Amino acid sequence: MLPIKTTHNIQSDILKQGFSFVHADEIPISDDIQAAWQNLRDDYSALPRDNYLPDNGLYRYRRYDRFYFYPATGELAMLPHQDYFQGRDINQVTGGIVRQFAPLTAETANNPFLHALIRFDFSQFPLIDNDMKYHAWQVDVHQIHVVAQAGAQGHPTPEGVHRDGAEFVTVHLAQLENASGGTVSIYDDYKNHLASFTLDHILDSYLFNDTILWHGVTPITSTDGVDAAQRGILTFDFHYKPTLTREG
Repeated sequence: MLPIKTTHNIQSDILKQGFSFVHADEIPISDDIQAAWQNLRDDYSALPRDNYLPDNGLYRYRRYDRFYFYPATGELAMLPHQDYFQGRDINQVTGGIVRQFAPLTAETANNPFLHALIRFDFSQFPLIDNDMKYHAWQVDVHQIHVVAQAGAQGHPTPEGVHRDGAEFVTVHLAQLENASGGTVSIYDDYKNHLASFTLDHILDSYLFNDTILWHGVTPITSTDGVDAAQRGILTFDFHYKPTLTREG
């Protein structure tokens, strides 16, 4: 039995419309990596602050690192940690800024669920160019935790509608407590609205072709108006880099 599988035809969705929204119950996980998934989720309560928010807010926390991935064999190897950068053409708020995020913990970097999920996600992509299966990819891994105190908002995407600058992007819900909002919207290349949905259950996911689509997420607020709202995602950016080596 595969560690992660799906009953949803994700490839077909991405071919037809550029994205796929997948409910958690369509992604059964084998028992042998369930504990690893919980261990990874436990990280979210202690992620370091994101210091690059446009309003100097205290509502977003994150870690970031990169992996070398060779699809033909499934090889995954951690690349040297480096700063994160997006151009202003795809991110009007924090694009053009070299951002220094804390690396993944050693436990997360070696987490078997994380590795299985990266391989699973890649297997869902409709690769038109067969060479893409036999050359290296860089996989950026982001753990992002958003908090909204009672009476305030937490912004999952303070940059608004944007691109990540990859070939494919995948987003998986890792944490959700007392949160309203967080509506995901998908747009075409001309920023015409295509679809909206919310991630309501742990491991609800969406996967998309980042070269042809834009996306954004509305703020979250506290549902009960007393305790803080929390929303955590695990997201991967898949960059095709045929000349990439394990040394980065």
